Amino acid sequence: MSEIQETDKTMRIMAIISGIIVFVESILQFFNISILLWGGWIGGLIGVILAICVIFLGIRPIHYTPVILGVIGVVLIIFAGLLGGIAVLLTTFIGAVS
Repeated sequence: MSEIQETDKTMRIMAIISGIIVFVESILQFFNISILLWGGWIGGLIGVILAICVIFLGIRPIHYTPVILGVIGVVLIIFAGLLGGIAVLLTTFIGAVS
């Protein structure tokens, strides 16, 4: 892990918060309560798995965390949740700028 990402508290806190947002949005998708009209329970399952990955990346970032978060954010927007994907992309931007 690089020293910059280890000390970047803003990115880590935002990753944990956006992971929680994705997790809640994915759980709501299991009950057919979501902003997106696509996804269904498969999108909810993908969202839960990726939310756990985002939360773990916030707790213990690795060397290419902003790049990985960017890919996860795009996948979340396509398959699982719009708000959570945008929050993860915002985290990516914060991590890339710092």
